[in-house]
Amino acid sequence: MRVGQDTGRYIENERMKISIVCHGNVARSQILHHYLAEYAGRSSLDIDLFSCGTAPIDAYPDVDLLLDEVKDELKRRGLNGPVKRNVLDEEALQILLGSDLILVADMDRRQEVLSRLGDQAKSTEIALFYELIKEGQRDFTDTYDANKGAQDQERFSSCFDELERIAKMTIEEIRKTGRAERGQ
Repeated sequence: MRVGQDTGRYIENERMKISIVCHGNVARSQILHHYLAEYAGRSSLDIDLFSCGTAPIDAYPDVDLLLDEVKDELKRRGLNGPVKRNVLDEEALQILLGSDLILVADMDRRQEVLSRLGDQAKSTEIALFYELIKEGQRDFTDTYDANKGAQDQERFSSCFDELERIAKMTIEEIRKTGRAERGQ
């Protein structure tokens, strides 16, 4: 599906493109990516998904361990897709520009994406995870505890259920209306 120029609705025969952005592309965006793929598949929606993080490639010294934790928990929950970290480089920026919708985890990510895309951002819808499901402009808290250099276990555990709920509601909105509209 893709947005039609005149109607603003997604055209049925074209794939909708959604990108998901968080800080590290280690947990939040990876998890939401997998749940969106799962629920889009269940609803027979043809959606291209991409996720990335705004942090530089070397921001997380234990990135492989962190990604393994996410992959293991996704697998435990029946989601077996690949987990690969992408950073917001020039290639990723081009993907974001080609997206119909960019979901960002928090206001800092929104500002960073807007800054990096510049004037070209006007052609792309950018929404916070909660904003898209009409629950306001609030941040989705990071699961990583920089002081510990590891996932905060309480936030890490609860984020899977919350991101699954957000994915379900996002896909339901797209399925019902043919588009994703931000709440006020």
